[in-house]
Formats: sequence, structure tokens, C-alpha cells
Amino acid sequence: MDRMYDAVVVGAGPAGSAAAARLAGFGAKVALLEKDAFPRRKVCGQFLAGDGIDSLERLGAKDSVEGLGPERIETGRIHVPGQAAVSFPLRAPGLGISRRVFDDLLARRAETAGAEWTTGIRVLAVEGSTDGGFRVRFSRGDSSDEIQARVVVGAWGRWDALDRSLSRRFLSLRGRFFGWNVELAGDSEFLRGEVRLYLFEGGYCGLSRLEGGRVNLAGVISDRLRQGLPAGWDAVLAHARHGNPELARDLASLQAERDGFLGTGPVFFTAKPPTERGMLMAGDAAGVIDPFSGEGQASALASGILAGDTAARALAGEVPLPDLPRVYAREWRRRFFRRFAWSALFRRIMLHREIGSAAARLAGRPLVELAMRNLGR
Repeated sequence: MDRMYDAVVVGAGPAGSAAAARLAGFGAKVALLEKDAFPRRKVCGQFLAGDGIDSLERLGAKDSVEGLGPERIETGRIHVPGQAAVSFPLRAPGLGISRRVFDDLLARRAETAGAEWTTGIRVLAVEGSTDGGFRVRFSRGDSSDEIQARVVVGAWGRWDALDRSLSRRFLSLRGRFFGWNVELAGDSEFLRGEVRLYLFEGGYCGLSRLEGGRVNLAGVISDRLRQGLPAGWDAVLAHARHGNPELARDLASLQAERDGFLGTGPVFFTAKPPTERGMLMAGDAAGVIDPFSGEGQASALASGILAGDTAARALAGEVPLPDLPRVYAREWRRRFFRRFAWSALFRRIMLHREIGSAAARLAGRPLVELAMRNLGR
């Protein structure tokens, strides 16, 4: 690796790869740093909402993604225990595609655009500012080193040791959740073109198809309820099946693939400061939106593009570098904060047993469509 870059992007998920691809496309010298080896699994609903496809087009990756044969998903259904299922059309067709292939494709797209993509890099600290530049300290195997950059984009996901070193405020929040997913095989024809959500005490989960007809089951459960269950994700799934008979019925024809469960935590469903000590935060590092919205990956791509484009303007002199964090934060809040507010409101309705049941019975589809319209804005 060289010693000096125009921009360093920490994390090669959808947000980081999008930011790196845009910056490199504008001619910036970019280092894209990732701690994991690719391809890799990731806890995720593995669903890309329709507006995310517009972002793929801007990244020049739409045809490549569609060439992987993702499931085209046009409708949704929510199963509330004790109530009739609520079906609804999606605002625009989405794609069911595994993070294993999606993240790898996007990182390689950033590399093709000119970014220097390196895996096996664990960033330990970021010091400096947009006034005088940044020092990025990292480890690689048993060695450590540092590089310098004029701009840093933080796209390391929902939680990282860097969050703690930066004393980020969200770490003190209550109401933590844990996420999990497992890929399933079997007769999945009943899920063709549809995503299904299932509520149960303390959480919810969703089923949808991926490329090749495989099925992804992903869910979240509150830390409070998880502590009362036996250890292991099998116990969480047993709790979910017991709490929602429709889930148990739909899983009857499906079996877990040999990779088994993947879990993560803690997860804080909240908007976070879009800048930290001069860094531009993107994707889950800027805020984790509830998975039921289906907007997580689309928002990550959009915020990565926003970070890349805004940073490129500053590097070109259109925005003074010291003003970059303020300009980006203002635009991020304008674009994304409303989604988080609606997500939090809808979560409280869904996870409250009495309110959620009454809302499903009395409002049903109109309530869901109202929420989905606002979550996607």
C-alpha cells in the first residue's frame, strides 16, 4: 500500500464499495480497506429494495447484479399472530440476492473503477481532521502500519471496535436487539416473487428467495427476551415458530443448509451521527434501519454514493475541505432521517402485542402501505 491517498474508505460492504467506486470514478486515489476475506456471509435480510436498483445503475453494476439471477420480488405479506395475513404490493420490485455474491461484486466494481481494495485489514484508529488530513492506523496479520488521507469514509457496518474507540453515543442506548439468519433449501415455490414477515413475542423474521431458488430466513430478537431462552439460535427459531404458526407451516418444507445459523449483535436500530471527528459515516455506521422496512441495503448504497460524491466535490475544490463534514451531515439528514423516524414508529406498533394485533385487525393493508411509502422516502 502507498502512504498517501485522497480518500480511505473503511469497510467494503455496499455503502463502502459504493463510496469507493464513486470517488475512484471521479479520479480520486482511493484505498478501500476490509477486515474480512471475500466472499463472505453476512447477517442480513438479503433483499434489495427497488430504489436500490437505481443506485446500482449509477454505479454501473445493474447488469452484473441482474446477471447473477436474483429473485424478483414484487409483493409482501405480514403475518401477525391471531390475525389474517396482510398482503401488499411493493412500491417497486426488489431483488433477493445473497450478500455472499452481492458484496463481492460491488467491491470488485469499486476495484475496477480504480479503488485499491485490500482485505485482511483491521483499522485500529483514525486520527486527524479535514483541516490537516487523517492518519489511519491498521493491523494486518501480526504487523501494523498507517496511511494518510485527505478524506475518510467510515462504512464498517452496524458495530465495530472503532465505535467504542470513538465513544459513539449509540453504544449507551437501551433496547438492544440481536440479528440472525440461515439459508434454507427445499421446495420454495410458494415464495416465488414474495417476501413474508412474521411477528412473534420479542421480535420478527422474514422469508424470501435468493438467486438459485434458495431461501433466506432472517430475524431480530430483543436482548431482553433472548436472555430468557436457552443458548443457541435454534432456541430462538423454536421460540419464533411457537409464537407464529404461519411461520411453522411455511418452514415445514424447508431445511437449513450445512452452513447453519449466523448471528450478530448487539444491534441498535437508530440513526447515528452522520459524521464523527471529520469522518463521513455511511451505511449502518450512520444508522441501522429496521430490517422489516426492506430499505437497509438500498439506503446503504444511497448513503455510500452520497458520501463518495460529496467527498469528490470537496477534493475537487467545489466545497472547502473543512466544510465537508457539515455539508455531508446536512444532506444525509435531509435524505435519510425521515426513514428512521417512521421505522421507529412502525417497530413500536409491530412489537407491541396488543397494539400490533389491533392495528392489523383495524387498519391492515392501508397502515402497511403508509409505512412503506414513508420508509422508502
